[in-house]
This record gives sequence, C-alpha cells and structure tokens, in this order.
Amino acid sequence: MSETKPIGLLDSFSDKPRMTSFNQPSATETSSLSANLGWLGNPIDLRDTNEISQKKVDFAIAPIFAAGRAALVTGLGASSKSTLLKQLAVAITTGRDVLGMSIPQVGKAVLILAEDTEEDAHRSLDAIFKSMQLSDLEISLVQDRLYIFAAAGKDCVIVSGEDGKTSVRVEQLLEFVSQLSDVRLIGLDPAIALTRGRELDEVAQRELANTVERIAIKTGAAVLVISHAAKSIQHQQEISSHASRGSGAITDAFRLEVLMKVMTTKDAKTFRVQEINRHQYVRMQVTKANALPPALIKPTWLERVSGGALTLASLTPAAPTSWERVRRGLEIFFESNQETGAPQSLKLTYAKWKTMALSSGLLTGTTTSARDMSARRLFSSIKEANWIHEVEGEWTATSEGEQEILE
Repeated sequence: MSETKPIGLLDSFSDKPRMTSFNQPSATETSSLSANLGWLGNPIDLRDTNEISQKKVDFAIAPIFAAGRAALVTGLGASSKSTLLKQLAVAITTGRDVLGMSIPQVGKAVLILAEDTEEDAHRSLDAIFKSMQLSDLEISLVQDRLYIFAAAGKDCVIVSGEDGKTSVRVEQLLEFVSQLSDVRLIGLDPAIALTRGRELDEVAQRELANTVERIAIKTGAAVLVISHAAKSIQHQQEISSHASRGSGAITDAFRLEVLMKVMTTKDAKTFRVQEINRHQYVRMQVTKANALPPALIKPTWLERVSGGALTLASLTPAAPTSWERVRRGLEIFFESNQETGAPQSLKLTYAKWKTMALSSGLLTGTTTSARDMSARRLFSSIKEANWIHEVEGEWTATSEGEQEILE
C-alpha cells in the first residue's frame, strides 16, 4: 500500500466529537416546515412516490449490495469472509467484475480490519491481485483508492457503555470519509470488535446495526459488517437467516444478510468432491433480503485458490444413483437442531414432502404428470425401505430411518 495512507487513523481517535460536512437542513428550511417531529425531522412527501419508485437502485456491488445501505456478512471462522470483503474492495477501486457481481460505478473503499496486521493485509491483497490477474495500472488504482487500517491489537469499539452509546469515533470516521469523497464501500471486520465483545447484549447489537446504517446513509457508501456465525450453522443443511452468533438482534436490525459456509460433506457428495478437498469450496448465499427479488437469493459456489483468494467455482451436481436418490428423499424428513446441529425428524404431509423433493432436484420429468409419477415412485421406495411411517395423516421417520441418517 502507498506510504501516504493514514495507517494511524485508529491511533488518532480522541474523546472530542468533531463535526462532519454532511448536508443538514438549514434553520430557515426547518422553520418553514409545518409538520416537523423534532428528533425524526419531517415526514416523507408521498407526492414523490411515483418518481422515486421509478429510479434504479444505486448498487455499489450489483445486484446485491446497495450504496447507502448496510449489510451483514456472516460465517464461521475460515469461511473467507474477510477475503470476500477485500476482493469486493479491490473490485470497487478497479471496476472489475467480482465473483459473479458487477461494479456499476468505480470509487474508493475504506476497510477497518480489527484482526489483521499490516503484513496480513499485504499478503492477502497480493494473493487477490494475482488471482484477479490485475494489470500494473489496476494495482496502481487500488493503491490510490483503497484505504486499509490494519488494526489487530487496537481498540476498535464504536458502540460502548452500558447504555450502548455510540462512540465519538463514528464522527471521526464520517469526517475521514467525507474528506476522501467518492467512497463506495466501507468494511468493518469483525462486528465483535466494534462492541467490546457484547454479542449477547441486544441493546448493544441493535445500536451497532443502527450506527452502521447511519454511517451508510450519511456517506452514501455500502457498509459491510463481518460477523462470526454460530457453530451450529455448519451442520445445518437448510440455509436460513439469523446465522450470526449472539442474541439475533443484529440480524433483525439489518435488511441484508449474506452467509459464507464451507462445503459440507453432503454437498461434497452432491458435487463429487473428495472429502479431503471440500474445504476448498465456500457457499455464498443471501439469507435475508428485504428488498431483493427471490431470484437473487440463490447460492454461489466459490473456490479458494492460492493464497486464499476466491474465484467462481465450476461445480456440476452429479446425477444421483437410485439408492442416493432414495436416501436424499429420506433426508427431507430431517432438519438440524438450531443449538446442537444434530438431525431431528420432521412430520410432513406427502404434498409438503413432494414440494421439497422438487425444489431439491430429486424429481425427474419435464411435465407435471411425469414429475408426479417420479415423486410417487421415490416416496414408495422410502416406505419400502421402512424408513418412514404415517402418524395421524403425516409422515415421519421410523427408528430405522433415523438410524440411516445418523450413520
């Protein structure tokens, strides 16, 4: 990185609040409004609804991360969350497409990495440069536009105190970003360092989310917060929101959550990846998206290459054998316990099971009648194996079925 970068930003934090240059309504404008609610300001003008709704969303990283909004990126340790953040930052500064996403507008990026030393940051960026095959000109753009604060061992708390008050450091960060101008991405890694480890404190976690959202709105940048996931997530086959470790308040407060998850043994079998190699692959998936269309909430498989950098993986599901299809049909009757990760059986109607089997790609045929026939045959095979039985109009696993899943 260039020696002109303000590596000592975190060291310069003081307890004195500073004013930012972001636009605020003038006293004249405020006094002329007839319906001002004080701390909330003015209600929105609904006469603008049609005009505003026609505007295209300003994506910092399309089609997932919007400019001026905050997002949570969560995953277990060693799931390449931090690497993803750095690659997105490199893409922002060069305009390069990245991992199936595009950059509509080139700009600057600011990363505060509370777990990285300067050497860590340099090594991971070097691997990213090589993986993305950046030219000398593009590397020069990164050096000029990417501002990284390697803050391992430093105090990075921005929400502190028993009442969850926001630190004056937020104002210093806002002032720094306003002086740079054209910042399109801000990354904060990890969330636990921002609240002095208060993961179970709902007040602190919600205040953190609100603070990060405020940073996004004031700067106009996409703000990504890296969060550690609960350990049980690795054993869950069904991907859902609230994967982040702690009280769950932080996920509730964010409108967008993206999960990074290392390939499971089951996924490895699906894609015919050897067990010893499955840790090379990471699944990236939107798990909460209040404003994204459902079509975008689909997994993207990434592969870790030399130095840990990420590339799009080339994986094709293998056609299951007859026995594998039957066993996968049985697996639909199970879900992972949220706390322990252990499989627990479900009660499903045939119709519900068929819908889930279809979404899992287990049914064959190009017509509805053909898929219905495929479902009946597969369901019959599961029954004939004595893996399920009917209880009061619903189907659930037998002891033999549970044993098959546990083995």
